[in-house]
Amino acid sequence: MKFVSICIAFAVIAGLCGFSAKAASEPSQAQIESANLLFQSGKFAEAGEIYARIVAQDPNDYAAIVQLGRIALLANRLDDAQMWLDRAIALHPDDADAKVMLAEAFWRRDDFQKAAAALNGVDVSSNQLLITQYPALNVAKLESFKGEPGAADRS
Repeated sequence: MKFVSICIAFAVIAGLCGFSAKAASEPSQAQIESANLLFQSGKFAEAGEIYARIVAQDPNDYAAIVQLGRIALLANRLDDAQMWLDRAIALHPDDADAKVMLAEAFWRRDDFQKAAAALNGVDVSSNQLLITQYPALNVAKLESFKGEPGAADRS
């Protein structure tokens, strides 16, 4: 019976150690709130640093990854924006906002076919991000450049 008690005690201790190690490696709610407040107040570089730390702690933190993509897009760092937004879409393939922002990155590169393709599955008539921030992303207009010589044909 004493052996069983010792085993249970070790299991509890091991579980607590594992839990505290896991908790230490995950981003805190305070970090997330701090980054969100900095972003909302327009302090994008500072917010980006915190979001990057959050992703370093949890590589699958979707919200932080999307925000890193959004910040890169705002700074016109299109390669970075594409990398983060592709990663976000890989984690949540049905999220429309990441697709809209990715389409914007392609549009800014004059890659209209990829911009149109990025909007696949997005309800363009009701997506608020598309309507309020990226109204130039009109799928019919983007697709009308298909086959045109010049920048729109780049692959």
